[in-house]
Formats: sequence, structure tokens, C-alpha cells
Amino acid sequence: MKRFLAILLVAATLASFAACSQQNGKEAESPAKSASADMETSQAETPQEELYEVVMEYPTLGQTPRDLKLVEDKVNERTEKEIGVHVTLFPVSAMELNSQTNLMISTGEKLDLACILFEGGIGGYVNKGAFLELDGLVADYGQDIVRVEGIAMAGGYFNNKLYAIVNECYMGQQNGFMARKTIIDKYGIEYDPNHVYNHEELGAIFAEIKAGEASQFYCIAGNSGDVFTSMNGIDTLGGSIGSGVLMNYGRGSTAVVNAFETPEFANACDYARKWYNAGYYSPDCNTTTDSVIDLLQTGNYLGAFNNCVPGVVRDWQGLARVIDGDDGGFLPFYTQAPHTTMQVFQNSMWAVPITCDNPEKTMQWLNLLYADEEMTNLLYLGIQGVHWNFAEGSKRVVERPADYDPADPPYMAVLDVWGDKSVQYVQAPADESYYTDLKNFNDSITDEHKSGVLGYCFNTEVCKAQYVAVADVAAQYQPSLLYGVVDPASVLPEFLSALKAAGIDELIKANQEQLNEWLAEQK
Repeated sequence: MKRFLAILLVAATLASFAACSQQNGKEAESPAKSASADMETSQAETPQEELYEVVMEYPTLGQTPRDLKLVEDKVNERTEKEIGVHVTLFPVSAMELNSQTNLMISTGEKLDLACILFEGGIGGYVNKGAFLELDGLVADYGQDIVRVEGIAMAGGYFNNKLYAIVNECYMGQQNGFMARKTIIDKYGIEYDPNHVYNHEELGAIFAEIKAGEASQFYCIAGNSGDVFTSMNGIDTLGGSIGSGVLMNYGRGSTAVVNAFETPEFANACDYARKWYNAGYYSPDCNTTTDSVIDLLQTGNYLGAFNNCVPGVVRDWQGLARVIDGDDGGFLPFYTQAPHTTMQVFQNSMWAVPITCDNPEKTMQWLNLLYADEEMTNLLYLGIQGVHWNFAEGSKRVVERPADYDPADPPYMAVLDVWGDKSVQYVQAPADESYYTDLKNFNDSITDEHKSGVLGYCFNTEVCKAQYVAVADVAAQYQPSLLYGVVDPASVLPEFLSALKAAGIDELIKANQEQLNEWLAEQK
């Protein structure tokens, strides 16, 4: 944590981090082989310095963009001259990232930058000795990263050492219920964008709409996130809900508690049951395998609980146009104030595996990616004049070419993990108001809603068996309770008993002990 604070002090001398920096076909077969010819040519052109090849995972949804090599070549036009680095983008399906990363590290295959997506932190990798510590590297070569990420750097810490670089532009999170504007307008429901809605207020809205719609219309889409985490500020301390949490956004008390034993969890279960019985959830809400997007596109749902930061709200407007036409939209009925906890910054990160032969050059490349607006947007959107152009009169809003087919795009980074997200260009019909919304959102996060233990991450290795067992029990009971398909009066006690048998008390005790030690070190 002392290193973390030192890094932030340096960042403060560079720029304010409150608004995330500038507020204005087939998978590759082998990353080393894929760049061998290019490396020979590049080294011949750059005799004054031997190029270092940085192999960087490129997460996909299973299909590699056709023009990935064109984008890679464009990246190397600059990196080879500016920092003596040849970048090789190694496409990996997001569903296979964890297994691919572990395989490459265990077999010693070249990998310099690993992408960590939605894994709840990097503790599992660190406990296996898979990643390098980054404190010194960031101090020497990564100050633009620090300037961009600021307090979000906390998400990359484990055991008081930095092991990963966060990729985030929101300095917090705000959950809510995303509701279709056409339906809200149809019933004349008053919408207050500055209000935080509780269960009863949302329930009254659901009741009015359900009464006026057909029996096959549902207010809440299945698989939309549960009502407990959407309406309560909890800090999972770098672990899971089952391994112990702090309530009230991690402010005030530092007592690690069993979230499932709290009055807030029981209250969430009771409301979910009422809503299910009233027909606000579909009968198959806890078993459907359809995504929320697919469900909403049927037109039979009002909306879903979701993260409601400005970029998400912007992206959902495109979904609304599919469902309701140009006059559609989604309104975020906020159920939380903006808040910052450790898990907010652990969704996407970059780490340097032990297979990296030149961590210094690798960090120079990563720093350039965060420092340079052109490089960020090159990897995010593709090549200007080929894959996109600026909209008339704007240098931040872009349009795709007339022959661009969104169903078969030549280049599209479907998973956004690239550089400084706050300077990424927005695509029409979005406009530059997004940047103002982003700044206002980050500025709205007060100390009152920042966790008091940012930088602490529970090391679950000491209770690995209990951690796995508790997770299995939670997966069995939690969805049915929080979608209201079972009666909490009988099932919640059964759930709590099963958690005890799985070892949740030992897990929480270990978490509390580690947190106490961490707090003592901060003093």
C-alpha cells in the first residue's frame, strides 16, 4: 500500500485523475511464429537497436477481425521507431483467456502481456507465481498509466504489491434499473435522474406497467444481476460475496460480515419473491440461457438491473433503437449513489507474466498505449480512413464508412481493453456530451462513497477449500432466492445452514484477520 500511495503522489504532480485523464477468421497459431518475418525486416530497418517483440493477448468473442494484421502493422510503424518494440497481437477467445494464459505460462511459451477479464482480481495467478511485480517498473516507465488511472490503480494490488495494470476510465460505479423510455412515457411515469430509487418505488412502477401490459410482458429481464447487489453498497474486498464483505461501501465499520446473514440480503429476497409472484419476472428467469440483450430485443421486457455509468447508458441507446425505433431510449433509475470499491477496478487488467524476457520494454509499450490518444483509438476502432472517419465538424465523434457491415466488420475491438478509455472516440449517433457526462460522473464520487480499504485484497489461498465449497453453495441457492422463485422463509435458513457447513465462518475469520493486518500496516 505504501508503494500505491507513492505512485499516487507522483500522479498528482502530473495531472488530476478525478476524470480519468483528459476530460475534454481464425485464432493465431503461435505468437512468436506470426511475427518472425516482420521482425527480420524491422530489425534490418532499425540497425541501431535490436527490436524487442511484445506478445500481447488480444481478447475476442471467438472470431479474429480480418484486418487485425493491418492494425498491428500500423501500431508497429510507430512503436519500432519510438521505443524499439515490435507488438504482436495474439487473438484469444475471451472464454479461453484464463486457460490460455495459464497454458502459455506453464509451458514457457512467450507471452509478455496477459489480459485479465472479469476474474475478480489476480490473486489466483499471483499465488502460483505467474505474474511479475510491477511497482518498480511503473515507477520507472509507467507514469502515464498512473496519470490516467489514478485511484483505480488500487485494483491491481495483491498482498500490498502491484501485479496488474487496471484498464478503467470510471472512478466508480453506479447501479440502477435500465427502463425502456417508450414504456415509461406510455404510462406517464415521472422520471427523476437525480433520485435514488428504493424497492418500494420501483415496485410501484412495475405494478403500474404490469397491470397495463399483456400477460407475457415482464418488467425485469432474467440474468440481469440481482436486486441485492444492485441496491446495496457492499465491498467484496477483492474476493466474492461469499468470502465476506464490508457493508455501506466499505465505509465506517471494518467488520467483515457474512452478506447472506444481513438484513439487507433478507430484504432483497423478500422483494424478489413479491416481484416474482406478481409476474414482474418471467417464470424461467433463473434458468434461461438467453442473454439480457436477447431478451430485451424481444420487446417483452421493460428493462434490467445493470451498471449505469455514462458509457453503458450510451451503449444501451443503440439497443433501444433496435427495440423501439429512433424515438426509443433507456432511462437509468438509479438504485445507488456513485461509489468506489475494490471490485470496481478489477474487471479488466493487464499483467506481465514471468515468461516476459524484457519487462522494461513491455512496460514502455503499455505506457505508450495509455499515453497516446491515437494509439488508443487505433486498437479500439481501427485505422482512420479505412475503418472510420471523423464525423463532420467533430474530432471526437466518428462514423463508419458507407460499406461497413456491422454484422461482418473488417475490424472491431468487441472487448474494450485498450489504453486510456476516457479519450476513446464515440460513434455516431452518440455525441460529445459523453465526455461531459464522464467528467461529471467521476467528479460526483465523494469520499463518503469511496471504500476506506482500497488496495486491500483478500488472499483466499489460506482457505481455498472453504472458498470453493462456499462458492458452490452460493451458486446453488443464490439465483433462485434473488429471482424470487423460492420462498425465502423456508429456503434462506437452509441456505445459511449449508454455508456454515461449507466453512463460511472460517473464510470470514481469515478475511478479517488479513484485513486487520493490512489496516495495521497502513498506520
